[in-house]
Amino acid sequence: MSNQNMGRKDAPPNLGDALIQDAQHGEPAALAAIYDAYALRIHRYFYSRVENSADAEDLAAQTFLSVIEALPRYQHRGQFTAWIFQVARSKAMDFFRRNHSTVQHDAEVMGGAFDDTLEQVIQGQDVERLRHLIRFLDDDERELLRLRFVVELSYVEIAELLGRKEDAVRKSVNRTLERLHLLMEAKHV
Repeated sequence: MSNQNMGRKDAPPNLGDALIQDAQHGEPAALAAIYDAYALRIHRYFYSRVENSADAEDLAAQTFLSVIEALPRYQHRGQFTAWIFQVARSKAMDFFRRNHSTVQHDAEVMGGAFDDTLEQVIQGQDVERLRHLIRFLDDDERELLRLRFVVELSYVEIAELLGRKEDAVRKSVNRTLERLHLLMEAKHV
């Protein structure tokens, strides 16, 4: 199994052009297939951002409504996953703009789905300490980790989503993981 696909047991199937075109025409079965393919990952993405299941569910519902509304204008370029997560990221940004009093605690939020991946990545290291160290990362670094390990996007999908090159995304994720590893090994942080 390649490193890129490691742990991607709930990754959506390769949605074909025909299915996406059917969804663009409002076919209920195609829309349901898209929902089934992405619902869990989108909910996990929002939960990792807002740490509240009710808000995560509301944001996921808003995302799917926006996706359904925008589907007729979607130009299929083979990166449907990147497109749907761009809609989700937009909804998250809107949420935090509307809720100025809501403080985003990324290090605590990255629990749950992230813990399983963290345990695989650091193999037995102190997860609580790592979650604390994540607070010292900048927003872009936390978002890269969230997209890669919580949502389990491929490097190609992340690159498309963020408008960056795949190699740059891969290097940024690796640098961030290396920095976290060094911080984990440090005696005092």
